[in-house]
Amino acid sequence: MRLESDSAEPLYIQLAYIIREDIQNGKYSAEQRIPTEKELSEIYSVSRITIRSALDILVKENLLMRRRGKGTFIASKKLYKSMSGIYSFTDICNINGMKPGAKTIKCVIEDIEPEDITELNLTPEDKVIAVERIRYADDVPVSIEISRYPASTYQFLLNEDLNNTSLFAVLRDKHDIRFSHATKVIEVKRASYQMATYLGVPRDYPLLYISSLTYDMANMPSHRTQQYINSDRFKLII
Repeated sequence: MRLESDSAEPLYIQLAYIIREDIQNGKYSAEQRIPTEKELSEIYSVSRITIRSALDILVKENLLMRRRGKGTFIASKKLYKSMSGIYSFTDICNINGMKPGAKTIKCVIEDIEPEDITELNLTPEDKVIAVERIRYADDVPVSIEISRYPASTYQFLLNEDLNNTSLFAVLRDKHDIRFSHATKVIEVKRASYQMATYLGVPRDYPLLYISSLTYDMANMPSHRTQQYINSDRFKLII
């Protein structure tokens, strides 16, 4: 399709249609940077204002994403996560036809935090098992999970290999531990330098933050988890 200057349809609408077709037909792959506004202006012989207006449409449609200082990229496929029920990250990847992955950053015994006392019914003398992992979908880092378990019950986690595996599956299949429900709070938080490095995003990039408290089958608090998610790759269903 070529731009038609004598058409009643504005040039930026025509151009958005052309680029949309190119994306859907596989001309560009996910995460690929498209030509700059200057380059597109030269390719299509239109003003940069026309280019910018066309790209704005595709950004709003979540087909493109802008990265400050780097350019405009084809948006990656998003994971769809339901906020009802309890689903592991591995379950979510499998549902969406993507390969799950995990890299353990740490799995250690730590002193408790004030939130551990109030949410997990612990005492100041208790310890927790802190598990921190980067989660991957199709080998791309998607989120950072930080979970805290009472050491009195979950110390066995120190001996488990939690790389590229579902922690929930380990608890269920090896230790017969299952969960009934979870409470969740959703916010937006800025990426720290360390988080930005792990997820491949700029520092202070807005991340989807989910704080959850999970209960066991006896309706007792089991563990609490903080998830920092690259919102470019995740879509919540409430």
